[in-house]
Amino acid sequence: MKKYLLTPLAAALTLTLTACGGGSSGTNTPEKGPGTGGGVTAPLQKISLEAYTYSCQTETPYSTDIVFHDEAGKPVGTAKTNAEGVFSGEVPKDTKHVSVLGDEVEYDDGEYKKIRTILDIDNRTNLGKFYFNQFKSDCGCETYTLDTSELSYMETGYSLYAGYFSSVTDTLRVCTDEDIYFSVVANDSNEAKATVMALPTDTKTIKLTDADFNDQGVWVDHQVSAGTEYITTAGYFEEIHAFKFYQSRQVEQLTPVFIFPTLTEHNFYRQYFDEDSYVGDVNVRMRSQARSRIKNDGTFELTELPVISPDLSADIISFANASDLSYDFSSVDNRLTSVYIDFSFLVDDAAETRFDMSIRGYIEGQVPDLSFGDVFPEPNGNATLEQLDIFLYGYAGNPTDKKSVDGLLEEIAQGKHLTKDKFSNYVYIDLGAALD
Repeated sequence: MKKYLLTPLAAALTLTLTACGGGSSGTNTPEKGPGTGGGVTAPLQKISLEAYTYSCQTETPYSTDIVFHDEAGKPVGTAKTNAEGVFSGEVPKDTKHVSVLGDEVEYDDGEYKKIRTILDIDNRTNLGKFYFNQFKSDCGCETYTLDTSELSYMETGYSLYAGYFSSVTDTLRVCTDEDIYFSVVANDSNEAKATVMALPTDTKTIKLTDADFNDQGVWVDHQVSAGTEYITTAGYFEEIHAFKFYQSRQVEQLTPVFIFPTLTEHNFYRQYFDEDSYVGDVNVRMRSQARSRIKNDGTFELTELPVISPDLSADIISFANASDLSYDFSSVDNRLTSVYIDFSFLVDDAAETRFDMSIRGYIEGQVPDLSFGDVFPEPNGNATLEQLDIFLYGYAGNPTDKKSVDGLLEEIAQGKHLTKDKFSNYVYIDLGAALD
């Protein structure tokens, strides 16, 4: 069996963390930790990053902790993002990796610590945005009544959609004050029309008429790679950084899907594969996706779907018991250039506490033995790995050497990358193992 990734999580999928050194800084200036060299004042580089909490479809600036690590993973300094969630400044001497730590809140698991780490920042200046999801049971959503009495499409074999896959009829649940992206699609899928409407401010009724739907849908022909199970289309709206007008078809369905180029010039076609497998009694989720940019006339050049090797489901299990820090996914698909490795740990089964780590790096490299000093001390008791996820991704057609990939990541951090052709051909493989 080919080994794609090795990491020292020890036998029985159990890891005990050790902490060392460091401290917490309340300013935007890194505080020196062990190994910084007290007499050295000249930094090796400057970086910027932003931290946000995300809840109820809203991002909020987050003042939280940053740890700078040397090549071996030891802390060499700490800092905090400011009240606007921003850090911009010099990093301590010997910094190789950067972690941002914050609190996440989930519906099932409550509050826990999330650690997000970027490996090998030598070529980077802007590390982009770090998000910490915080579930809220009440997002202040409101229900609007849909008045379709003057919308004849509803009576002549059309379905009404509000930007997403599921059709709507009498009511619509709204959780933001953004515009609503309505479309009507013929049940035989031969025609579609769309409109973008502002949310009313003086009534909880949204009135729709035939005259509102002036934007004609353009057919998108089906193209599929071997192994594709279903396809979707969606339009990207730059001003809100969101996809709308989602449509989905199973691969055996030959009915058309539509884009609305008079409303957005950025439209995308995606192919998906989604399957579960078992290695012993461990369930492994396997997914892949390929994205293609659609031209305004509905045509596109197909980005081939990544093939998931049958060995990968077994490899994600065996990697958890391996004893080496290095990893190499470069042989999985030559278009894949980057990796996320996500760990979810249970600490002290009786107390049922947990923490998560997300490691982001190049397609091949080495996972250091990260420690976080006083920012995140050693948990009491063993930390047992419950969930392991490996996410591999890239942008087909671009150079794949690390320096070029770092350059693409810098562009992504600046925003608006989805408007550029070089980021159209997005491909990924997503593997997840439930080990509990």
